[in-house]
Amino acid sequence: MKIRMLWSITLMVSAVTLASAAQTAAAAKPEAGIAHALAQSRAARISDLHYDLHLALQPHAETMPGAETVRFLLRDASTDLPIDYREGTITAAQLNGQSITPTLVNGHLILPASHLRKGGNTLVTRFTSRVAKAGAAITRYEDKEDGSEYFYSLFVPMDASMAFPCFDQPDLKARFTLDLSTPANWVTIANTAQTGSSTGGSRTFEETRPISTYLFAFAAGPWAKLKGKSGEPDLYVRKSQLARAQSEAPHVQEMTARGTRWLEDYFQQPYPFPKYDLVLIPGFPFGGMEHAGATFLNESGVLFRSAPTANDRFTRDTLVLHELTHQWFGDLVTMRWFDDLWLKEGFSQYMAYRALADLEPSSLPWKHMYEGIKPLAYGIDETEGTTPIFQDIPNLKDAKSAYGAIVYQKAPSILKQLEFKLGPDAFRNGLRAYLKQHAYGNAQWSDLVGALQAASKQDVQAWANAWVLQRGMPEITTAWSCDKSGRRVRRVTLSQTDVLNDGYRWPITNEVLLAYADHAPERVRVEWNGASVDVPGVAGKACPKYVFANGGDQAYGRFLLDAKSEAAVKATLQSNAATSDPLLQTMLWGALWENVHTARSAPRGYVTLALQNLPHQEDETLARLQYARVSGALQRYMSDNTRTPLVAQLETVATDRMLHAPEPGLRIVAFRTLTSAAETPAARDTLKSMLDGKTIVPGVDLRPLDRWSMVGRLIAVNDEEGPARLATEIKRDNTDDGRKFAFAVQAGAPDAATKERYFTMYQQAPTAAGAQQEDWLSQSLGSFNQVRQASLTLPYLQRSLDQLPEIKRDRKIFYLGAWLGAFLGGQTSPQAEAVVKQWLAQPGIDADLRRKVLENADPLERTVRIRTKFPE
Repeated sequence: MKIRMLWSITLMVSAVTLASAAQTAAAAKPEAGIAHALAQSRAARISDLHYDLHLALQPHAETMPGAETVRFLLRDASTDLPIDYREGTITAAQLNGQSITPTLVNGHLILPASHLRKGGNTLVTRFTSRVAKAGAAITRYEDKEDGSEYFYSLFVPMDASMAFPCFDQPDLKARFTLDLSTPANWVTIANTAQTGSSTGGSRTFEETRPISTYLFAFAAGPWAKLKGKSGEPDLYVRKSQLARAQSEAPHVQEMTARGTRWLEDYFQQPYPFPKYDLVLIPGFPFGGMEHAGATFLNESGVLFRSAPTANDRFTRDTLVLHELTHQWFGDLVTMRWFDDLWLKEGFSQYMAYRALADLEPSSLPWKHMYEGIKPLAYGIDETEGTTPIFQDIPNLKDAKSAYGAIVYQKAPSILKQLEFKLGPDAFRNGLRAYLKQHAYGNAQWSDLVGALQAASKQDVQAWANAWVLQRGMPEITTAWSCDKSGRRVRRVTLSQTDVLNDGYRWPITNEVLLAYADHAPERVRVEWNGASVDVPGVAGKACPKYVFANGGDQAYGRFLLDAKSEAAVKATLQSNAATSDPLLQTMLWGALWENVHTARSAPRGYVTLALQNLPHQEDETLARLQYARVSGALQRYMSDNTRTPLVAQLETVATDRMLHAPEPGLRIVAFRTLTSAAETPAARDTLKSMLDGKTIVPGVDLRPLDRWSMVGRLIAVNDEEGPARLATEIKRDNTDDGRKFAFAVQAGAPDAATKERYFTMYQQAPTAAGAQQEDWLSQSLGSFNQVRQASLTLPYLQRSLDQLPEIKRDRKIFYLGAWLGAFLGGQTSPQAEAVVKQWLAQPGIDADLRRKVLENADPLERTVRIRTKFPE
């Protein structure tokens, strides 16, 4: 294997000197990870950065040899300069033509001041980096279906330095050139197009525009290519999945093209990179990753493993548009540091919904946001583990902690309120100015605030200080009265309190809805920032049936119904009367559920009302929510005596709707409910009948994951036919996905030996010989932690908490949250709550892990509180 080297030096001179504080930071021995102080020091010294990379990938390889030339300008050469590289070996290094000792210090190669120059510098290295099935920056995937191998990179937030020496921080953007040596029959994809034809398996790619290290990427293997039409991206998929991709890819490619045109017009900024490809990655740990010019998508998020609903297709559209928006928000303009992660994630999430509101208004994107985005944010913001949107990240090794519902769900939710406050024109014009001013550079949230403030002529800074820098959220209550005649409103008063009792207040812009029995509701806009406000302009209006303080879902917070309104809403929903406002209907159900969630109302009342409504419910996503809430209440909040007849009723409703609901989506969500909730012999027999092909869901072709879900349920409830059904399904589905699903469902077997065997696998380091793939482990966590098996899994709760430091260090970004959500979410007892509290009482616990545990312990504490107050 031949790897070309470039041994050239470009010398340039700069008159800029570095501040003494930065000199001190650079001179100190660098700590592990990438400290913010080090990053600031380097950003003040380094400019005009170029990486010329020559890498080689071979089948079955566990390492990747490489050579690199790094060229940069240096403003001050008086102190040593660390460059980042870890978990590999540097075999040779030359700085400005002089050999230096390739010794790594806490994951850094020290470039000695004695060899540095003010102006142009050139570093040349040879190195060998690690490749692995998990736990590495370069992942090797073996497709058991046809024996093919695929390699891909994933560097966010600071793993580029596991692949090659670099200044691995987002505000040192660079131009990259890549020469990638692979077997001649492989296909390679990178940020830019290949330059000319390949030579003997060596492909050279055009130089990139300035991008951050975490946005540099490549993939290699025998990918199949689905060429897009004019204006559409090419889509790459592993060969074994080509047939499935051919039916799904056209919609994804078309939506990408439509989204590109919409975003270019909205931002008044052309697509910022030379090309755009989509690569479907099997077992990818994220939904997607927005590498400049080459987005990697989780294969399962595009190629549906189960019969898809309209909501599933909508979710895929938001994924595609979210990652596409990143090409502007994140790639063209990148946050300076990961404390501003929300600048890319929050905006990309919001703009996906904003785009669909124009591109596909019939899909009701804002209703989807209320149902699927905001609950996740509220669920964190009401806990003691929540954080502000802006999160202090002293070292990039802690940046994983910034990823979660506060960034992905709360940030877009408050941006919806901000656009409502500023108006759509001012909001859009501010974003255009921000992107134009910082194109191909970096920015901070204060830059965005300044652009929005200039465009709107409003005080955005005060709004941002409250919503971005304060943790938590407001709880808004309503008090209202009418005159003695009962015909006219006398007053409507809104009050806010801090759900966490920190004493915060928030500036709120919301829409108060006055509902009537005989005519359309009236809506009144109100802006306020105090403890309470009398809603202006409502006095003298007709006395309403009920008042709801968040009409249109414009505001963010916990909005509670007053007693009069709650009774009226229950009566309205109980009548099953159709509504011309699907968003309002789902929000009213949500308000009633909030009373259960906060232990103000008994769960049995909500479950009974929902079970009366579900046989008539024709809104697919609302039905999905109702089934989930009912199932959750039955699993977590109710005693066995109370839940038993209600479980049977839920099974009956779900079975009937699965067979007779008017739309396929309604039949699918009912099927999924039955599959997850079946307990009685009759319900289990229905599952077996579907597995045998005797019972058919009309108009729905069940897919492999649907079958595995039924088998998994039979195993979890210890059905006597469960083992035989498992063996049959293993023979039936020998695909890679089939093997993963088989592994996952077996974790749900209700016996101690199985639990111990799986937990032993969970404890293995990802680099250990024979370690299971991370996506397989993630898939199995829910099965292992079945709520109805809490007594079996309680002994593992302490051990799962003790393992958190290793998980944070060794696993990908979202694994920690999945782990805690499963192990704490599978418990309901005071004994489990005591274990968590005892763990939290230990001295010296990592602050980030403490917050994560507090976040995920809240549902357990809430369950204990509800069961204590309503012991039914």
